[in-house]
Amino acid sequence: MVERLPSGGEQAGGRAAHWRSLRPAALLLVASLVGTAALGIVAPRPAATMAVIGAPWWDAPRMAAIAIAAGARLVDAGRFGNVLIVRRGEGEDTDLAAALYTAGAWLVLDAPGPRGCLAGFSG
Repeated sequence: MVERLPSGGEQAGGRAAHWRSLRPAALLLVASLVGTAALGIVAPRPAATMAVIGAPWWDAPRMAAIAIAAGARLVDAGRFGNVLIVRRGEGEDTDLAAALYTAGAWLVLDAPGPRGCLAGFSG
C-alpha cells in the first residue's frame, strides 16, 4: 500500500484549523491580561474603605498582622480568611494602599459596598 503525502495546500489548511482552534484560548489570555492591568492601574481612593486580599492560604491572623503593620484600622473580616476590610486610621494622611502592599498584601481594592466583601455572607 502506498501512502499519500499531503500537498502544500492541505498542510496550510491544517495549520489554519490549528490556529483557529487556539483562538478562544488566545482571547481569554488577552482578556485576563487587560483585566489584571486594569486592576493594577485603578488604585483605591485614599480615604476609602478597602478590601485587602492576601494569598489564598493565608489566615485571618496573618491578614490582621499585615493591616496593623500598615497602620490600617480593621473594619471587618472578609468572606474568606485571606480578605480583610480596612480603613485609614483617624487623622492619618499616609497612602494606606501603598503601606498595605509594602506590608505584604497581594491586592488592595475599593470595597464594593458598606460591608465590602461580606455582602450576602450572613448565611
